[in-house]
Amino acid sequence: MLWVDYKIFSYLMLGPRYIYEVKSLYNALEGKPYYEKVAEIVNILNTRDDNILKTEYTSCLVNDYKHLKCPPYESWYREKTLYGKSTQEVLEYYTKYKIIPQKQVPDHISTEFEFVSFLFFINEENDANDFIKTHILNWVPQLAQDIINNAYGEYTRELGKALLAFVNEEKKRIFSNN
Repeated sequence: MLWVDYKIFSYLMLGPRYIYEVKSLYNALEGKPYYEKVAEIVNILNTRDDNILKTEYTSCLVNDYKHLKCPPYESWYREKTLYGKSTQEVLEYYTKYKIIPQKQVPDHISTEFEFVSFLFFINEENDANDFIKTHILNWVPQLAQDIINNAYGEYTRELGKALLAFVNEEKKRIFSNN
């Protein structure tokens, strides 16, 4: 049920306001190497001041004075620009399934994770794995490391650690199947 894993991380990467969605799904991760890290994030979100968590998330991943340290966009990590070539490549995958993102930039991490979740849900494992190899594994590990290194507090640091653990497991899964 990898679709659940990607769905959960899609919600996590959208910020603390999606705690209810994460809480409703995260027990499905039990037994996976990153379960404890996600459980720790859920604990932080349940026990800390919501406004502080939102500020911490925003400062790390949305907007920070003088410059954003962890922009969650593939094109930024691969090309140092927004809406670059990788954005177009991602859109080509989406349009194959008649998907056009409406509320988020196509190469935002949560959009990419949501797409992979969809592919696993409809049993398109080969396309999902190809997308993960071609896109996610080429930039998300660096984003996760940047989140860890530039975290504004425990919440974003744990988010980076969970994300890194997840993509490392995905890397092992995909490349052990070849």
